[in-house]
Formats: sequence, C-alpha cells, structure tokens
Amino acid sequence: MGRERADAAKLREQVGTAGVMGALAGAALAGGRGARVAVAGAAAGAVGLGVAEAVARVRQRPGEIPALWQRIAASGALAATAGWAGARLTGAGPVTVGTVAGAAAGALGIRPHKVALGPVVGAAVGGAYALRGGAAGARSRITGSGNRAVAPASSPRARGGGAGHAALRTLGSATGGGGGAATPRRRRAGARVTLGAAGSVGRGPRSPGPARTGPARTAAARPRPGAVAARGAAVAAGAVVAFRVVSALVFREAQVSLVAEEAATEDLPFVVPLEARSAYVGTSYVRELAGVLGGTYTADAPDVGIVESLDALAGPGFDPAEVDPRVREFYEHTARFTLDIEPRWRLWVRPGYLLYRTLVAQPLGQANVPMNQREVLRGMRSRIDTITPAPDKAAAGQTAIRGWIRSFADTDDPIYVGIYTTYRHGDRGYVSVGFPLPHASFTATLLPRSRPGGGLTLTSHAADEAGAGGTGHPGHYLTYIAPGTRELTTLGVHGFAERLDVHVGGDGRLRAEHAFSVFGIPFLVLHYRMERKA
Repeated sequence: MGRERADAAKLREQVGTAGVMGALAGAALAGGRGARVAVAGAAAGAVGLGVAEAVARVRQRPGEIPALWQRIAASGALAATAGWAGARLTGAGPVTVGTVAGAAAGALGIRPHKVALGPVVGAAVGGAYALRGGAAGARSRITGSGNRAVAPASSPRARGGGAGHAALRTLGSATGGGGGAATPRRRRAGARVTLGAAGSVGRGPRSPGPARTGPARTAAARPRPGAVAARGAAVAAGAVVAFRVVSALVFREAQVSLVAEEAATEDLPFVVPLEARSAYVGTSYVRELAGVLGGTYTADAPDVGIVESLDALAGPGFDPAEVDPRVREFYEHTARFTLDIEPRWRLWVRPGYLLYRTLVAQPLGQANVPMNQREVLRGMRSRIDTITPAPDKAAAGQTAIRGWIRSFADTDDPIYVGIYTTYRHGDRGYVSVGFPLPHASFTATLLPRSRPGGGLTLTSHAADEAGAGGTGHPGHYLTYIAPGTRELTTLGVHGFAERLDVHVGGDGRLRAEHAFSVFGIPFLVLHYRMERKA
C-alpha cells in the first residue's frame, strides 16, 4: 500500500512537471497575439502535455523509458520556451533560431552524425518559416496597395481642370512679375508655388510624392517584440521536433536504455553507486566521502594499486598467469609509478570538447582531459586515496575504497577522479570504474582480455564476451542515486566505447593506449608512459 501511494505521488509529480513545461511552451507560442491568447495557450499547453505525460507513464512498462512520442513532445516544449527567450533577448531571425536549436539538439545526441544533422535540419525549418513569412508579407503588401483608390484619368482631380487651371495661371503670372511672360526659370518656380497653393486652395494636380520614410515608417514595419519572441518559440520547437523525428527514422538503434529503476545496489553489481554530494567533485572527493561513510581515510596511500589482485579477474579470455610481471606490478602497485600523458584528439571533436570542457568539465572538477601539448607540459600527478572500513562494517561486507586521482602537477586541478572496483559474476571477473557526478555516477564496466606479449586489455565492448556465456555487463552506465533510499535508476549509454591496452613497449618501458570512440568513430587516444618512482 505504501509503495502504491509513493508511485501515485511520483506520477502526480511527473504530470505536474510536464504541465508546467506545457504551460510555458503554450504561452510562448501564443504570446505574440496578446495576453488573453497567451493565457489560453498556457492552459492548452499545460493540459495537453500533462495528459500526454500521464498516458505515457501509465503505459510505461518496467525496464522501459517513456514512449518516444512523449519524449519528442517534451523536448519540443522545452525548445519553445528556450526559443522564445532567445528571440526576445536577441531579436534573432528564424534561420538563426532554427540553426541554434537544431545544433543544440544534435549536440545532445552525442553521435557525430546527429551533431552534423542537427543544424542542417534546424536551418531548413528556420528557412522554411522565413520563406513562409516573406510570402505572407508580400501578399499583405499587394493587398494593401490594391485597396488604395486610383482616380480616373478623365476626372477633374486627374485633369486638374476648371478653377484649378485658372488659379495656376493667375499665380504663375503673379510670380513671374507684372503681366509679362515669366522666364522658364521663374515659370518653374511659379509652378512649384502654384502646386503648393493649389494643394490648399483648390483641386490641383497632385504628383505622387516619395515613399514615406523615417521613424514612423520604420516603426510600422518593425515586428513587435512579442511577435518576434513567439516566432522564435515556434521555430525552435519545430526545429527540435523535426530533428528528433528524422533521427528516429534514420538512426534506429537506441542511444540509451533504461536498465533499472529504483533498484537496490546489490541488483546492479556493474554500477559503482558512489556519487558526489556537492556540485564539485575535485581531488578531495575521497576524503569527503570518508566523512560520510566512516572508516580510515589515507591520502596518497603508499604501495597500493587500482586493483588488489589481477587474480580476481580470471575468466574465459584472461589468464592472470600470462601477464608480464611489470604489467601486474602497475595494476597492483600503481602508487609506485609516475605517469606522463599525451592526448591525441581527432580534429572533428575539438570544438565540441572545448565547449564541454568550459561549461561542464572544469566547473564540475571531473573528466578534464588535457587539450594540447602546452597543457601536457604542466605534468600529471597520480595518487591513490583509500578508505578502509571499520571492522564491523568490513564484517558486514563493506570493502575498501580505492580512488585513483589524476591531476595537473602545477595546480592539482583534477583530470580524472575515479573509484576502482572489481567484482565477479559467474566465472568472470570485471573492473568497474565509477566517476562521481552530483547525485549520480558514470560507470565504465570493463572486461579483461589477455594481450599478446604479456599485456592486459580492458574493453567495454560486450561483444567481446559473446558466445561464451557472456553477461552483457561490459558497457557504460549513468546512474542517479536517490539520496534517502540509495536506490538506483540506471541508464545504459550505448555507442560510447573504450579500450585500455597496458603492455611493455619495445624499449622495455611500460606504456598504455586508452582509446575512445562513439558509435564506432574514434575521437581520442590517451598515450601513457609509466615509470617507477625514484
């Protein structure tokens, strides 16, 4: 009964959130037509998106994320609000708004193909809207000019006959001086005066003056700010919805999947359920974690490794006895070594990474990989902080925590902060690395494989264990950790892959290549050189 009440409360919260999103979107889309229409639009949006959310959640099955159509509708609502704000602040036109909205949606798709597709679809939607608006404006101008009355050529107004002609002749003679004939120059001047006088005295001929210009004309032609903002909302929503529909048709495989919702930690051994309790992770994370979990905290623990023993990883495809002793020493006694890193980025990913680094990695204090050789020269500091549980907690099954912290040597700014664990499932051993995030964790679960020459490969490719009783555990997982209950809601992140090869080079030195790819497209290789400390 308590669980049902909790589910009902959660559903009300979800529907309420969707209703607020719909209200904001409806008001944004209808805001250019006055306050009354905006209120009606907000009400319609709240009801529409709220009902859609309720239907999607009720029909949602365990282990599934909400239906695609509802996710598209929700993203369109968010885009409408953002597009309204952007156009209101900047006055940007439909092509600019559409391109930016499409680019943002594509960037969130992560896949390089989607990143490239997003701005194209957005620009197309914005361009179509601009053409539609231009055609409507042209029709309006044609209609407006057609409504102006044109006097027939035979009418007195057109001919300026009768008293008008007499007045012209009289005034023209007067300006010419006496009763004599006026000179051509004076006659032209007289004509100007006559026209001015005729305009006030009689029905003289009127020449069409120049088109009206100046502030009045400009103000009449300039769209109202509310209309510009509403246009931005419509274009942004259309761009995002169009992009997501095209993506769903072109890219059939899912980028994420719901692995578990509100699950117990023991049900997900491939997830490291340790989160950051603040907005910044940083190099002091393990020390702060010790204050929460209890136990004995040791900073820069001597002679420890990221794994306790490679023997825990034995299984099909990996025999620890075949590993070179130097490779084994690195894993089991990582603290004995210094590391140098050399990143090699693919050119296509550099702009996106610079944006991610500035907006996410540096403020977060996590996953801040060096970008160029100048940063490499700052050097890298490597240390392992540990938390040893109290005897009673160790007896209850709590294991020691090993946090491998890599930072820039000159400032101690974090590069990576990872919690390294091992576990066994069936006849296999795995390495799971948890990267703490605010109230969440990003976990890479890696399968060990023997490498020729005594090396060790750790890979996230689940296909590498297929056909041999594989569990499907290798991969990447984004997990939200409920603060009170510690229950886990986990998404599988498909398409992202990594492979770490540690081996002894031809010169007898320890080396490693850590390669990353997204949907099969490589984007980064980290080259490490490991040396024993003096």
